[in-house]
Formats: sequence, structure tokens, C-alpha cells
Amino acid sequence: MLNKRATSLRSPYHFFLHPLPPPPPWTMAKFPVCSNKPTPEVQWKWLQSEGYKDTPVVIKRLQSALCGLYRRKIAFPADESHLASLPPKEYLVALLQPVADLCNQLHTPRVLKTPMSSVSVDLGDSVYGATFAAEDFKSRRSAVPFIVSVPDDLFDQRGPVSLTTQTALLKAMKYQPDAALIIATDFRDIAIFSPPTPHRSPTYERVASTQPALALRILSAAYLVDKLPYDYLIRADVDIEADTDLILPEGPPQDPSQPLEPDEVMFATHRRNSDFDIATLIRDSRRAAQFFRWHVHVQSEYSKLVAHQGDVLYAVTNEVGHPCLTMDMCPICPFDISELPADTAQLIHTVQRESPLDAAGVASALAQSKSFTIRILEVIAEGSKLGLCTVYRCQITAIDGKPVTSPPLCLKLFDDRFLPLHPPAEGEVAVSQDAEAGPRWFDRLILAEGYAVNEASAYDKLRPVQGGIVPWFYGVHQFTLPNGIVLCGLLMEYIDGWQLDSQCMRSMSAERQISVIRSCRHAVRTLDVADVSQRDWHVGQIIVTTNPRTQVDHAVFIDFAMTTQTWEPDEVNFLDNYLSVLRILLGREGVVGVDPQRVWDHFGGPDVWELGVSYLPKPNGEHGRIAAEEMFSFITCT
Repeated sequence: MLNKRATSLRSPYHFFLHPLPPPPPWTMAKFPVCSNKPTPEVQWKWLQSEGYKDTPVVIKRLQSALCGLYRRKIAFPADESHLASLPPKEYLVALLQPVADLCNQLHTPRVLKTPMSSVSVDLGDSVYGATFAAEDFKSRRSAVPFIVSVPDDLFDQRGPVSLTTQTALLKAMKYQPDAALIIATDFRDIAIFSPPTPHRSPTYERVASTQPALALRILSAAYLVDKLPYDYLIRADVDIEADTDLILPEGPPQDPSQPLEPDEVMFATHRRNSDFDIATLIRDSRRAAQFFRWHVHVQSEYSKLVAHQGDVLYAVTNEVGHPCLTMDMCPICPFDISELPADTAQLIHTVQRESPLDAAGVASALAQSKSFTIRILEVIAEGSKLGLCTVYRCQITAIDGKPVTSPPLCLKLFDDRFLPLHPPAEGEVAVSQDAEAGPRWFDRLILAEGYAVNEASAYDKLRPVQGGIVPWFYGVHQFTLPNGIVLCGLLMEYIDGWQLDSQCMRSMSAERQISVIRSCRHAVRTLDVADVSQRDWHVGQIIVTTNPRTQVDHAVFIDFAMTTQTWEPDEVNFLDNYLSVLRILLGREGVVGVDPQRVWDHFGGPDVWELGVSYLPKPNGEHGRIAAEEMFSFITCT
């Protein structure tokens, strides 16, 4: 349990790199085994492990776990300077308690039954032990590491394990006979001892560090986490979680006992997927069949390009149009811009643009309005076959009925009616009563409003950097088209720039390309610090522009409909922005006009929270290794 001393919310990564005060000196007592007749147990020949060693692998696994938890803030001691004044026994257990605190605050709900704590053990003769205790460990006690501190040298001057250490190990094994692992230290050296078994000789791995106390905490955490079940701590999920059973009652509730409306009535009143009750569809084959008939009707009667140049659209301000999606979305990890490195913060300041609606004097009126109208100036993107959106350049013509003049803006309309589905063969719906078969027909069914709200949430999170590396964002609204169809859409700043595959990009000087490459790196880092993970990176999501004030060329990231954030306390957001943008700039995801060697030279390496190791081909044919720096480079296994 956290002690009563002041705590602060900190990243586990930062906490495990914070220097610790050394332990107080303590006097060595006379060991009984220092007689002329040492006991047989003490005469075990501890052999140093050769070749493969567990410690580097275990430390790497801890780094991986901490990387996934980088954006989480949990309570750790705010100040540990008091450790230096503690008696030796208390020093050891206080040193290890934050390891238990980490597990207590970041465990999965289904694992921990009682809080974990560090337990102090006085083994006598100035030897102190500590371990971790929890109700869950009763069935796996041997997996928990046991830590001992000795008042004398861990090793003799010539290298072998000292008699003091052998005695301490014997005491530890007598206290916990089934201990499979003992971490011993004199707070100068550290060694991980594996006691003998019928099939294994007693061995040890020796560890050196410039910060022994901190290294002891890290090693204890690493071996504890390594021995616990994989799902003990919450971890980042590479895959986007989806409700494959579609059991939530999305859309207007419908009474399955009521008769079906005639197709012509339903076709006239249903305009989008959210007009259907998905939970009812997967349980009622008749309604499922009617839904697929509606879907065919919509695609045959309407065009995916829903607006054209000159069209006037009426909008209800800040309206989503779906009752289940109007609730406040509160991500777990806030965006603290002060956490950005100085060079990233400087880039954001350099490329900052004034809000075009502020400059036009209509931003406040729009934010406080009930409705407004826009006129379409041109089509920017008609949308792909698998796409959800069409994009337009537009301008506001009136706010609450009063004419206004606005600069060009960007309108992104979300329309789920034209996404390809895989309906059952004719007659299959009518005969199938299999509860598991129905949902498979709706695997590709999505609600446009959900993606609009998700993108709006990302923009809201990135509010401190709007007008720089992302566009200014002016809200999510409900738009009525000239034909009466109502769609959800986002209104944002129009970026006058060019794509990565454009001739403008190819003709840029080396200096200008380098500026764009570096800005992409800073933008990636900003998304990571904000806990915004883009899950469908592609070339079209990066626009290159020149700041009108500073004349600096830089990238602007757009399209956050498929982003993820951390929404639940027991979930961790998987961040893959760095590698994805690097692949785009290197031309691995489509043609770009960027010199790949310049990307390798100037994009920079991954931040410490990046998971895994990747290899990408370089222009010279070699493969470049991409991996974050070692988090605990001050710990080496000798």
C-alpha cells in the first residue's frame, strides 16, 4: 500500500529512472559460519552463468511493459530523499514498495485479489530480506523473487561468492525453501542467484551498475513482473477492439414483436445505418433481410458524392444526431503540452497559424450559435469505395440566419450508406435461425456518427496544437443536404498545401525537404504525448504547407476518424505513429516525393516508449534497425 508520505502522479518510466539516495552504512555482525568448520550448505559452489543470461531478457521485458504504460500517470512517492536516513532494514523494504505500488495501480481487474506489498524480513546477523506478498501469491509463492542485502562485500576480491553472501543465501533459503530466485546486493554489486535443484547446479548472474540502489529496484520489478502471469499488468493492444457480437442496442429501440413496415415506408424514412436497431437486426431474420434490401436500394438510388459546387447546406450547431453518441467522452490520459521536448515545442510555436475564423471575426458567433449555413465551393475528395467520407471546400454564409463572410473552410461529411457489406445469399436470411451466424453478416456495418465523434474527440484533445501540426477545428455538426438527407460532419480549417507525392514536393530543395521531414517527426511525437494513435495511416493524411508568417515548410496531419485513445482505466492505447509515418516517408505505403536517404538522416530515432524492433530497407540495400534506446543502459550483466 502507498505510505502516508506525499505522492505525485508520474509515469512509471520516469519513476524508474529517478536517482535514489544510497543506503545508510550499517555494521556487520559476526557470522556464526565464520568459524573453522563451515556448514556443508555454505560450501555450495556457486557458478557464474556462462553464455545465455536471463537478466538482459527480463529487463527488456520490463522496458516493454513500461513503454506500453508510458502515458499512464500513477501515484508514486514525490520525494525519496528520506531513504538515506532509514535503518538498513527499513531502507530495503521502502526501496521495493513502489514496485508493489506499480502492480497495485496497473493490474488487470480480474487478477489482483488483495493489494500487493513489500515485506521486510530480518534474517539475523545484519542480513535483511524482502519480498512481495499478496493473496494471489499463495499458489505461486516460488515465483516471487526474494531480495537480500548483506553488510559486507558480495564477492571476494578474487571473484568467488563471499562467505558472507553464502551465509545470507542460506538464511534466505531457510526462510523461503521454495525460492527459485534470490537477488542479493551489498549496494555496490548485485547478483541474481538461482538455488540448486535436483536438475540444476547453483548459479548466479552478476550485474553491474553506476546506480546500484536504482538498479536493485529495477531488477526486483523486472523479475517480479516476469514471473507473474502475462495478463497481470494492463498492456497495450495492437488490435482495435470491436464488438463482434453487436449486442449493444445502437440506434432507436424497436419492438421485435411489432410487424415490419412495408419496404416503401422503411425506404422513405430510414436514411442511415443508425436509423436501424442493430441489436434487433441480428436477432430477427426478417428485419435483417429488409435491412439488406434497403442497403441495395440506397446504393442504386443515390450517389456517394452527396454535395456539389454551389450547394447550400443547413447545419445544426454541435449536433451529432445520435442519442448514444452525445455523451461526454473523457479520455484517461490528458494532453499536457509541457511534456513535449523543447525542440518539438519550438517547432509548434514556429508553425503556429492564426485561426481563420478568429481573423474573420466569426469564431465566437459560430461557437455560440444554434445553426448556420454553408455553401460548397468545390469537391476536394469524392471518397474511395471503402471510404466513409467525402470532403469539400466551403464557406459559412450565415450564422443563426444572419449573413456573414468567412474564409474558405474544410467540410468532412460522414456517410455510412455506401460502405460495402457482405449480405447473405438470397433466401439464406429467411432460413437461418443461428444466433452466431447473424452477426457475421454485419461485421462491416458501422455507424458514421461514431467515427465523426471519435475524430472530433481527437481534435479536442489536440486543441493546444491546432493551427500548427493539425488544422483548426470548428466542431462536429449535423448537416442537411439539398435532397433532405441529414449527415454528420466536421468543420475545420482549410489547409492550402500539397500532397507528399506531388511535383511540388519532388522539386523542393534539400533544406526544405529536411524541414518537412523533421516536422513530421515532431508531429508524431506530439500525437504520442497526447495519447492519440492513428490506426490507418496513409499518404493522404499528411499535407505539406508553408507557414505564411515564418515561411517554414512543415507537415499538417489530418483525418483522425480511425484514431484510438485510452478510454478505460484497465486499457492501454497502442501507439504506432512513429513507424507508420516513417514507412510513409520512405515510400513503403505509396509513392512520395521525398528523398529516402534524407528521411533516414533527419527523421530521428524512436522515442523510448516505442515498442518492438523493426527493419526497413535503406537506399544502399542494407536494412536499417529501428528500435528505441535501452531504457536502463546503466545496468549491465557481466
